[in-house]
Amino acid sequence: MNDIGTHLLLFAITGFVIVVLSSLFSESEDSAAFKTIPRRLVYFFIGCGAVAGVMLVLEHTVASIN
Repeated sequence: MNDIGTHLLLFAITGFVIVVLSSLFSESEDSAAFKTIPRRLVYFFIGCGAVAGVMLVLEHTVASIN
């Protein structure tokens, strides 16, 4: 975890590409797709954060070895 900044940056870039491509493929018009990108980015990163939070809680409570 020494280079957490690098990993977060790479995750942000990859997430951005995923959201942009899914927006462009889901909308028939590009202008409508570009308008939905900010909302989709927020939902994507909040969803990923929620999944990571649940995984950390489960790791701490269920999978911890003391």
